[in-house]
Amino acid sequence: MVSTHSGLASRGTLLVVAFGLAVAACGKNGSGDQPTGQVVARLNGVDITQLEVNAELQGAQIPPGMDRRDAEKAALANILTRRKLVEVTEERELTKTPQFQLQQRRTEEQLKVQVLARDIAGKIAQPTRDEALAYIDANPLTFSQRAVYLVDQIQFPRTASMPDLDDADTMESIIKILGDNKIEFRRQAATLDLVGAAPDFAKEIHTILAKNPNEIIVFPNPMPGPVPLMLANQVKESRIVPFTGDKAIEFATRALHNQRIQKALADEVQARRKELEGEVVYQEGWEPDDKTDVDTSVLGEAAAASGTVQTGTTPEPTAPGLPAPVTPAAPVAEPTAG
Repeated sequence: MVSTHSGLASRGTLLVVAFGLAVAACGKNGSGDQPTGQVVARLNGVDITQLEVNAELQGAQIPPGMDRRDAEKAALANILTRRKLVEVTEERELTKTPQFQLQQRRTEEQLKVQVLARDIAGKIAQPTRDEALAYIDANPLTFSQRAVYLVDQIQFPRTASMPDLDDADTMESIIKILGDNKIEFRRQAATLDLVGAAPDFAKEIHTILAKNPNEIIVFPNPMPGPVPLMLANQVKESRIVPFTGDKAIEFATRALHNQRIQKALADEVQARRKELEGEVVYQEGWEPDDKTDVDTSVLGEAAAASGTVQTGTTPEPTAPGLPAPVTPAAPVAEPTAG
């Protein structure tokens, strides 16, 4: 049976490309007096400040060999170029179309929700060392009994109409199903490290493998990529590699803090949805019912988009004979046993 579970570098490159523009854009005299202080440039009478340049650079990876000022000049060139393109857009009255106005409203709403998510997250206190140690004790499968699995893995695209893999009991049968459905795949040896998984997921994997060590476990690749992937895994070997010490405490602190942030965000969403019940007037036939799929992760997604939720680095396996990981640590959502 199968158990299933339902860019910095590019910005750095952009800085290099834009640097040539920075010299040209900033070397010309703009309108008005010479900018001074926090005003680094002026375009048609509109100031561009050091704060805006810093915001443009936030999260960017400055290429090796480029000093901070050169990166700032390149960021300024990006701002100036974007402002000129905006002028063209407005001159052509493209911002007056219904499509633009709808997208603008949606974008503004998303930005405002991100600000709310950051505000909520910023009020969640960091866990204490004792709380982190208690979290470690409560999740032995992630720490003291951390398992690293050597697996036979099949990667294939995640599509809207996925074939049914529930009856596949071997990797060869999965390959046949994928072939019959003309789905490309790649088979490789890989490792799975459950440190990065949600504790409930780690427990579920442990339970599945305790019942049947040969069980094939399928889940979505949790790491972003150009093509969403599904990962089918069959464990060939496992090692217990305890995760302890200061790094484990740091990891537990982040995990516990993020957990509390996510709960606070979910509580906020639920409270506001409760308010909606008495505030919305629906056209007949548009009322939500039991079949309505309600997204309760809107604030959590906003927090992730704004970088509010911290991520930790999964420690490398140290058990002898295990290769370095070539797949993500584990998905963050829970599997469903088949």
